[in-house]
Amino acid sequence: MSDQEVGRIVAVDAAQVTVELSKDLKALATSTYEGVSEIGRINSYIIVPTGAHRVVGMVTRVVMSEESQLRADQMTLSLPTARRHLYATLVGTIDGTSFEQGVSVFPVLDTPVMMTTKADLAAIFGEPGQDAPPDANRPGYCIPIAKSAVFNQYDVKVNPDVFLGKHLAVLGSTGSGKSCTVSTIIQSILEQPAVKHATFVVFDTNGEYRQAFDEFEGSDRALYLPSDPLASDDRLVIPYWFMDSEDFCRLFGASEQTQRPVLIEALGRARSGASEESAERHFLDTLIGDLNKLLAALGETGNNSKSVWTLADGLSSFIQGHEQMANHVLRETRASMVGMLSSLASEALKRVGVDRGTKLPTYPEPLPADITADARVHVQRFLTQFINTARELVPESAIRTADSPSHFSKDMFLGQHMEQALRMQPGAEGRTREYCATMLMRITRFLSDKRFDFLFGPPNKEWANSRHSLAAFLRDILGLPSGSDSLSDTNTLNQRLLPFYDRQRTGVAMRRNVVVVDLSLLASEVLENIIALLGRLILEFLQRASDVTTSGTGRGQLPVVLVLEEAQNYVREERGMDGKSVSREVFERIAREGRKYGLGLIVASQRPSELSKTVLSQCNSFVVHRLQNPEDLRYFREIVPAIFEPLLKQLPSLPQRYALVLGEGVRAPTLAYMREAKPLPDSQDPKLYAHWVAESPQPRR
Repeated sequence: MSDQEVGRIVAVDAAQVTVELSKDLKALATSTYEGVSEIGRINSYIIVPTGAHRVVGMVTRVVMSEESQLRADQMTLSLPTARRHLYATLVGTIDGTSFEQGVSVFPVLDTPVMMTTKADLAAIFGEPGQDAPPDANRPGYCIPIAKSAVFNQYDVKVNPDVFLGKHLAVLGSTGSGKSCTVSTIIQSILEQPAVKHATFVVFDTNGEYRQAFDEFEGSDRALYLPSDPLASDDRLVIPYWFMDSEDFCRLFGASEQTQRPVLIEALGRARSGASEESAERHFLDTLIGDLNKLLAALGETGNNSKSVWTLADGLSSFIQGHEQMANHVLRETRASMVGMLSSLASEALKRVGVDRGTKLPTYPEPLPADITADARVHVQRFLTQFINTARELVPESAIRTADSPSHFSKDMFLGQHMEQALRMQPGAEGRTREYCATMLMRITRFLSDKRFDFLFGPPNKEWANSRHSLAAFLRDILGLPSGSDSLSDTNTLNQRLLPFYDRQRTGVAMRRNVVVVDLSLLASEVLENIIALLGRLILEFLQRASDVTTSGTGRGQLPVVLVLEEAQNYVREERGMDGKSVSREVFERIAREGRKYGLGLIVASQRPSELSKTVLSQCNSFVVHRLQNPEDLRYFREIVPAIFEPLLKQLPSLPQRYALVLGEGVRAPTLAYMREAKPLPDSQDPKLYAHWVAESPQPRR
């Protein structure tokens, strides 16, 4: 028996081996030329020679059983003897001095099992204290984030390209050390002398991370964006026109059938009407769209006079309300069109029932066939003419839709454009307005509530004077230095209206590696929408930057890592009657597609069972602290590969700062003692007793 041999394999399956320890081992420790080594310690490793390779197993269980022996020569029973068995999960293979996760050649029965040597541990963890600068294109496992809990002289190192590029989940019950782990991972990366251009954007829903990065190696490496409205110089401001139509529909709670079409129509009118270059085209597009609705109403059978009257009267009012534009664009067609619409509306009104002298449709009669046919001919002629005119005005690229991130007046949107959209919907205007009443109340509340000034701004029009505002915002939120964009000067746009604009306008020369977006003081009813908006803007920016022919950047050339703190609050798994979650949809898309564009995720949560399974299953690496909730444990077991299940049994008993590190981003599954974050995030447990017994407790500043 070799000095390194500890036993023989007595059972093998696809994920685990059973080892019967040698009877020559009087204790679970042995002395070799390398020193005293423990045998069978949970989370330690064993080595199983298999041909030219050495399979590595991680110890998960050790048992002792007693058996009676029957002596054949005397036909008598002897005293029971103890048999000791060790169970190990196969985690990887050592080939020479290189370790790789996974096993392709499995050991056979009666194969000897060896204890690990220093050479084996160096292959698994890397040489102790090794700090040679890595190859930038193939960094390997170069970032130390923890110490091995079993072999404390060895660092637990990660491959940043995989660990963060393929998404990381940091999980654990409250108080187990998640925030410190997230902080120390980022700090460990930024401490590397060669790292200059890292970008981490932290969505901080608890206000914890400013303390961890404000003074880290100088405050110029971090940017803090508070949600406190009193922090006027650097507060978080996200102009409302950055939102697309889906964002507005979710924020204002627009229902699918009636409210959503009205809101999208109003947004399209507001954005296009705000653009001088496309105002004429927008005017014609509105006419074309409404004439198509009128044509469809004229083609219906039965009670169509109600819709015809509403649409014809609304179109006539729209043209008269834009008299200058109508005279300029329609010219001589204007009079004939208004005459046709007025006549059609009058004929339709005769057949709409009148209740107590008001224009309320009760039992409308259909229009006669000759009137309908004549009106269809005229409408079709106007449609053909306007379509040809619209094609000659401005190119399609200049048209702004309901999703275009262009400024529009919020006051005109609620007053003029929403009113036009209500009139243009088929059916009775009064009924449509009734259906939209709750949405209009929500819009009014959002626009007037000071809690939402960070989004909808003060009651003035100065925001409209900002040029390239979206580009300036994206540079700021990604910590990029100021670009060459021609931004508005202080004579055009006053200071303190858009703090991100002020920073970019004054010329930020240094790149910020960490941007902490403090969302802790936002109203809960907008938190999910704002996080989804930020995530979508960053993803779409990186997608466009990936097209080297138009952006000059190229795919993956601007890597960004988003940190989702307390992700279960806004990336929830859909259950039962839960409605659609805009943030879940955004981050599921990022989890699936973000890697292609250089967008990685760190998903931190204390309730993995409430997290989107799509997002969690796309994470290739995990740092798992103590988990005690049975539902969370069951849910997590369903996410990770089944071979790790024996390791997960220890999760409920892990002390603070200890974590299982699993996945492709780390050399081997390891129980790790995480490095201490310096500075710490502001997530310490409350000192209740110290406050109770203090003579005159003072709030911490």
